[in-house]
Amino acid sequence: MSKWEDNSIQFPRLIAEACAAGVWDDKSDDFRLMCESMDLDTDEVFEIIERAQTVWDKIVADIP
Repeated sequence: MSKWEDNSIQFPRLIAEACAAGVWDDKSDDFRLMCESMDLDTDEVFEIIERAQTVWDKIVADIP
């Protein structure tokens, strides 16, 4: 499987890159709707984002 097809790489990458691009704004209606859809509060969603960032940082650190 290529790195492109590997969800364990691409999913945290997507979340980390969205965070870097400023997509996650807890003041936006879209973010609140996402939280409601996931049945999570904003802190829980930000925890997922932080966990994804940690995974992505480890992946990047391991790339030769």
